[in-house]
Amino acid sequence: MKRKYSIELIEEHEAVNYYSIILDNEELSELEKFFEKFPEGCEYDDDIDWIIAWLDKIGETGALERYFRYEGRYGDGVSAIPIETSNLRLYCLRLSDRILIFGNGGVKDCDVWQNSDSLSDYVETLMDTSRFIISRLANGKLYLVDKEIIGNLIFTRDEKK
Repeated sequence: MKRKYSIELIEEHEAVNYYSIILDNEELSELEKFFEKFPEGCEYDDDIDWIIAWLDKIGETGALERYFRYEGRYGDGVSAIPIETSNLRLYCLRLSDRILIFGNGGVKDCDVWQNSDSLSDYVETLMDTSRFIISRLANGKLYLVDKEIIGNLIFTRDEKK
């Protein structure tokens, strides 16, 4: 089955712009859906506060490489917001110090995301998105200008499920 989605700007900060994946026919971005899974008062309040603190820091200083733990394949930019003592993961695609694309995430329920039914699709979507973006940058259909992604930000991917 093919699934269309787009990437849209969701927040502008001094040092970085935050984009997120929005699946076709859905109102909420993947980042918004991530936060909706963990409402205030849930058992992950401290972890969510930690993620929000990191997002604030990244907004002020930029999406510097040292802030992320790589999760995808070498060179694709797929990362997780670092949570040293938590099983909560928020996945993103770091295009540069000034551009960050958020996917979704959740509770790490296996030793690695590849073995998780709940997390693998989020990471694979970001890996596909990275591949699409690299291809479009190479053929001139996308441009990165400072904190902006300019060009065709609508994608279609084959879903395995």
